[in-house]
Formats: sequence, C-alpha cells, structure tokens
Amino acid sequence: MNEVTRLTRPYKRIYKWIFSFTRSDWDFVDYPIEYLECRQQDKITEANALSFPWVSRIINWYWMNGVGHTKEEALKNLKAKFENYKSEGFELPRPGAIVEVRFASVEKIESYEQEAVSFFRDIFDRDYYDLFISDESSLYDFLLSDDELNSKILKIKEVYEVDIVDDDYLIVDILKRIREGTGIT
Repeated sequence: MNEVTRLTRPYKRIYKWIFSFTRSDWDFVDYPIEYLECRQQDKITEANALSFPWVSRIINWYWMNGVGHTKEEALKNLKAKFENYKSEGFELPRPGAIVEVRFASVEKIESYEQEAVSFFRDIFDRDYYDLFISDESSLYDFLLSDDELNSKILKIKEVYEVDIVDDDYLIVDILKRIREGTGIT
C-alpha cells in the first residue's frame, strides 16, 4: 500500500460510514474501495508468481475482494462477488464499518476426513491437519494461477479417476465424488 492510499484510507471509510446513515438499503457504490497492486518484487518466485497483480477490496471487509490482471478487472470481480453475496440474502454490513471475520461451517468437510487426509497428501503434498479447511474451501484457495488449477485437475483425474472440470471446485464436493467413485465409506 503506498503512502497516499495509507493516508486517504481512513477518510474514505469515515465518509462512506457517515453517508450510510442517509439510507438503509446499500449498494456496491456505497462502500469504500481500495486497490492493491502486487509488484514483481512482491511475488514469491517467478515459477510461483501471482497470476493476478491487482486486488480490490472493500475497506474493513477484508474477505470481500476481487482480483484481476488490471485494476478495472479486479473491481469488476469485486462487484460481482458483492452482488452475489447480496443476492443470496445475506445482511450487508454498514458501509465503512469493521466487518468481523466469520468462519464457515466445517460440518460437511469433517465427514470426509479420511478422503481429505489422502487428498491433501496426494494432490498438494500437504498435511490436512495443518490446514483450516471449511465447507466453503475450494481449489482456488490453494492455487495461484489457472495453470496450477489445470495441473491439479489433471492430477485429481489421474490419482482418483474423478473428472471435476465442470465442478465449482469446492473441496467438499470433490471429496464426495472421490468417495462415491472409489467406494470409500
């Protein structure tokens, strides 16, 4: 975050928060937005580089964000995520307010523990017990690019004989298909 952003951020938030008291039904334009650009030196390694250099997010609502190759694409993706959240009937926080992090349920994923242990070992070379996986976790949470996603999809098909190309990539759905496809109960 550059110095100008760091200085204007609180003013944007406070302005949007005060203005929010003039209405009770908020839209995307009512929320304070900030942009972050990941420069080349911010990338981990060239082989493991971030595929989306721009992030847009609603200030103080950190998990409401969008990524893109351009600033405009990141904003478009943020708006789509916001509109989807709103259309699902979730209560919107007041613009400018601090939104607490809420954790998704783990009820479903815990019922696939045996498959999850194998899946994370075989596909990601990671220990399932060292991770937080919720019912809403997806492959996207563990990958940095579309190339990595395609590689993991092929590996899942190779190891588990499960084709997930048309899925939404939720881990719990993949584990369910693995259980059904391999007869694990």
